[in-house]
Amino acid sequence: MYAPDDQTSAQEAVQSCVMSQAVTFSVGIPTYNQAEFLEETILSLLNQTRPPDEIVISDHYSTDNTPEIIAKYAKHVRAVKPSVGVNLTGQYNFTLQSQTGDWISLLSSDDVARPNFCEVLARGAARRDDAVLVRAGWENIDAQGKRVSTNYFLRTPAVETPPDTILSQRNGPRVSFAAFALKREAYLRSGGIPEGFESLADWALVVQMGPFGSFIYENEIVSGYRVGHDGDKFRKRLGMWIRDEERMTREVFPLAAQRAGIEDTSWIAASSRENFLRYLTSAQNKLTPEERTEVVPLFESWARTTGSEDLLRDFAEGRPLPRNLRSVLNQGKNLVRPLAQRLQAAMQRR
Repeated sequence: MYAPDDQTSAQEAVQSCVMSQAVTFSVGIPTYNQAEFLEETILSLLNQTRPPDEIVISDHYSTDNTPEIIAKYAKHVRAVKPSVGVNLTGQYNFTLQSQTGDWISLLSSDDVARPNFCEVLARGAARRDDAVLVRAGWENIDAQGKRVSTNYFLRTPAVETPPDTILSQRNGPRVSFAAFALKREAYLRSGGIPEGFESLADWALVVQMGPFGSFIYENEIVSGYRVGHDGDKFRKRLGMWIRDEERMTREVFPLAAQRAGIEDTSWIAASSRENFLRYLTSAQNKLTPEERTEVVPLFESWARTTGSEDLLRDFAEGRPLPRNLRSVLNQGKNLVRPLAQRLQAAMQRR
């Protein structure tokens, strides 16, 4: 928990806690056929140090026993249903729009909230009048709920203001989808997640919020994000990721930059090239030669828009790909990050 260093920060902490109680805080659970985990998710939200003011479950017409679980907790949750056939983006937007709190959040129906989930995110929401997004740390957990890793945003400032709220997201979301909250009014002003996003809806959502106010970071673990139980995501989602990456470059970042008054947007194309090489390198490392041949068409449009046809030819013909400075730095960071995360977790427990 938050440990003030002096009398001034102690007074600020008390004021923030009082204000967080005045903020209404909603949590939405989008779900489809995840009954094996859903009850644990609901119970985790019913056992909070600061109870949510509202729990909304958006069931996309599940065919397992999800409806029975929702009915079991009918006194504690509000059930809603999106339009038949909506995709991932439609389900997320519908779940967010169905919440009525001053601040709204999403928790996937296979994830769990730690007891401090609402308290920490609501406290962050109360820290600044211009806050529009709060993010926190999380744990990756396996199908049985056992901790796999602990994750903090080690280099993220406590307060980030526009345009940094946009620029810092250019190589991927600096927010965990299992540990965030949005100011509802700002979310509605942003227009929500653009329709049709297939898998990177969380990234688009965060960038859309960037022009409208500050991002707050609370350096505490607030949730468990379940990983590894739904197959090989890289092979399953590569095509969706590539298509969404192109839309981020073509639509989402330009609109956010315009709204924030960013005149020089050359960084958008540069970041897209970096991300193209990163994806291509991952595909080279993770896929068999036969699989690489099959995915080449997925990369062709992105290669043209980034001027990276030569890299795609090298990939297709099995030649080594270049290692830019960012990839070298990221490799070094990946080696030390697990130790840094463990040290951060140990400090938080003290």
